[in-house]
Amino acid sequence: MIYDILEIFGKKYEKEGEKLILDSYPLKDGLYIKISGENNEVFVKKSKKSKNSKIEHFLFDKNNTNRTDEMEWFKFRDYCSNMIEVNKTYDAPKKSIHNNNYLTLFMKIEKFLETNFDYIKEKLFDKVADFASFNTENEKLILKNYQNYIHQPDRKANIEQKAQTLKAIFPALQEIAKEYPPKEYIRVFFDENEAVYKKERAIYISLKIYNDNKYSKSVEGAVYGLSNYNMGLNVKKPFLEHKTRRLPYPFMIETDIALKIKIFFDWLAFQDYRTDLLEKLFLNKFLDKDKAIISDFDYLPEAETKKHKIATLDKPINVINFLKLSDKNGLKEDFEIKELPQLENVINDIFYNGCLINNYYDGVYSKIDEKLANLIYMTRGAMINYFKKQRKKEFYQVIEKFGTYFTIEHLRRNNIYRAKESLNLKLSLIKHNGGEIVDINTLQNKILGRLKSSDYAALSEEEFSYLSGQIVKYLLDKSEQYEKKADLLEPFLRTAGAKRLKENIKATYFKYKHAVLLKRMLFNNAVSLVLAYEADDESLYDTDSFLIGALSDNIFYTSTKNEEN
Repeated sequence: MIYDILEIFGKKYEKEGEKLILDSYPLKDGLYIKISGENNEVFVKKSKKSKNSKIEHFLFDKNNTNRTDEMEWFKFRDYCSNMIEVNKTYDAPKKSIHNNNYLTLFMKIEKFLETNFDYIKEKLFDKVADFASFNTENEKLILKNYQNYIHQPDRKANIEQKAQTLKAIFPALQEIAKEYPPKEYIRVFFDENEAVYKKERAIYISLKIYNDNKYSKSVEGAVYGLSNYNMGLNVKKPFLEHKTRRLPYPFMIETDIALKIKIFFDWLAFQDYRTDLLEKLFLNKFLDKDKAIISDFDYLPEAETKKHKIATLDKPINVINFLKLSDKNGLKEDFEIKELPQLENVINDIFYNGCLINNYYDGVYSKIDEKLANLIYMTRGAMINYFKKQRKKEFYQVIEKFGTYFTIEHLRRNNIYRAKESLNLKLSLIKHNGGEIVDINTLQNKILGRLKSSDYAALSEEEFSYLSGQIVKYLLDKSEQYEKKADLLEPFLRTAGAKRLKENIKATYFKYKHAVLLKRMLFNNAVSLVLAYEADDESLYDTDSFLIGALSDNIFYTSTKNEEN
């Protein structure tokens, strides 16, 4: 996987360089100090969500002026100076110094206030002066490439000068820091050119880029180690070791590959949730302590990549108002879906009540109803494959198999409007995909004709199911409850088999028969037809046809007006 990604990302990085990362690199909120000779400038970085939910970043000076002109200066040096992760600090195991060079100092304010300068001198300045404490065989091999630079007299003098400058202003910085939230950072920067920052970063990364240097091996003068990204190996994870191999580690990579992997994951960590980050690739990631973890990856063939970018459906989907759904503005009009993101939003809103897109990965939000959460778990894989990878086969299988469950879920939650929307959408999608659906008008006219002529020939399964839905809805409307809730239909939908459904209808009929006049010939004929339907313990009924009967215009209200006339 990672080599496929690097091949594509590498071309992008070669073209744009570190600008590719820095364009989306966010500075952390907190206190920023810029030391230029004897001048110390104080800035405060803040961020807030805008109206469109995007994060806006501000850098204020001591006069509370937004200094966006300084943002780029800090961003480059901040990126160069960051630790890879908290376990790779120079002052482990205390892990309070979070920068990687002598040109900066990054600490949580609460730690900074309780730290004396001698500790900073010992754990940072003295350590990077000669890197003598990095004395394992692999570390010595890594540092061998930097010996000429490390021991340059100018570098040693620069380290000493920076240490003396910081020591002199350290108490003043602590006084300034007391005025800011203790959980935020203080980040101190010396005004040094970018080339020096890059050189110091290179040494740190070479030493810390692998998961753990104890796993590294030297082969013909080159160092191979265990990747630090999307891979963990430690005493708590012995199951990741390959016990039967000479080297039990999952895989080993060269330093240049490890560096490319780090650059890629740096870039990935700062991207918003999108799937078109790289040509021909689908990527999904999440952050774990600011570190990007790839949770899903797939290669998109070139033909599908074009669709992915255009996101236009081969043929528009007509969403038809089969059930004659109305709102305050009257009968809802049919509408067309022409693009995949539009279909994704419609599916998300109507089937999932807006709960799918934010729950594509990991655990479903705990406050979502358990039954809806289970539906998300069972169906989201197919939705991801279609909406993010343009593979629609599973999508239509899921619509056929689970579409009805969404309608039932809305009824259970007493949302009859959304239940009708869901059934309309399911029928529209099946029809679009070439499947057969119930012709509601034809079925309704056929049933009406039989009832008016007292035709008692045996019903088909589709006719029985539809007519049962019509009868149940009419009977439940006779309930004397103040509020007639849609979830009264749910017990009938849980019924296993046609025989049991007949028994439930019979019981409901006798419960409400006092409210049904004997002269309602069509209704009484319908009940007789349904109860005469031959069904044994193995007989089933069609749930969709039952729902269409229950949720479409009820023929008995129309017939009642005619009978009264």
